[in-house]
Amino acid sequence: MKTENENSQDPFSIPDPEEALKPRKYRQPIHNYFGRTLDNDNMEVVSFIPGSHIRLWYNNESSAYSEHHHDATEIIYVQENLYPVRIGKQQYMLNAGDILYIPPHMPHTLEGGPGVRFIMLLDLSPFLVFSDFKINTSFTLNPQYLNETHGKQYYTLIRETYEKIIAIYFKADVMWEIHIFSCLFDMFIQAAQMRLSASPNFDPSCGNSSLVNHEKFSSLLNYIDKNYCEDLNLEMAADYVGFSKYHFLRMFKEYTGLTFHEYVLRRRIQVSQSLLTTQKSITDIAFESGFNSINSFSRSFRQYTGMSPTEYREKKDTYDEMGYSKFIIPSHSQEQPPQ
Repeated sequence: MKTENENSQDPFSIPDPEEALKPRKYRQPIHNYFGRTLDNDNMEVVSFIPGSHIRLWYNNESSAYSEHHHDATEIIYVQENLYPVRIGKQQYMLNAGDILYIPPHMPHTLEGGPGVRFIMLLDLSPFLVFSDFKINTSFTLNPQYLNETHGKQYYTLIRETYEKIIAIYFKADVMWEIHIFSCLFDMFIQAAQMRLSASPNFDPSCGNSSLVNHEKFSSLLNYIDKNYCEDLNLEMAADYVGFSKYHFLRMFKEYTGLTFHEYVLRRRIQVSQSLLTTQKSITDIAFESGFNSINSFSRSFRQYTGMSPTEYREKKDTYDEMGYSKFIIPSHSQEQPPQ
């Protein structure tokens, strides 16, 4: 009888020695697909499952991954032992059951060590075409560290969703990717409803005024996301939704989890991070991202990422162009991603 690690006749086997050390049910469900690797500079080389926009793997390696970043969202769900992760100057000591969400473009270091964890890379672009998704803006701009001490109902929703995704991914039935995205859509809906229900200004059960407030602030976030190069000041934003500056500041924080200044700054930094993957000059990127000088751009960029724009550009991950799709739904001005 074959042992679990004897996979020479397994149609789903992978010519990767690390895969042979994983439980059979958690090996990558596609022939000849290499998971996570390091290049000669100890940088992570990543790709999604070919033809998809997700990659998830069972990680029982002790390898460390030096500071890097990528266009994909990264989600780490620890199963056994401690797993230290550093994002900028902040270190997260993840215990069994803990979940860490790392937004796109955010530099991070996986410090490694023995144990078991699931790690998922995800393209969030299909969610961004919906204006309502702006309610979940913290998921696109801020790291999220979750365990049972950070709101049991909220944590349970996220954990159970990820566990369902893990089961779907490794089973790899027909339409597995759509099934996973349907789980994520449902999770984001419930997460937003939980958060908004805590505020009388946005709780749908409080009547029509809360729905009007939601529409106003959703419209404002869409305006900011499209006009980040303009002079987006507090007076303009408060006037846009029809509230006093004091009332606006409180409601904006309730709606997004960020102050107005933080949201605008982080949106501009996020734009610049994406542009730094191109060949454009850093000066051009600064002005195209909405900064009025190269000095203010460099200062804000270092404050947010812990490194200069030049250092960030040098740490950009390399990707397998045939396996990685930058956008699920490209704009009319973008070429279709490679298939």
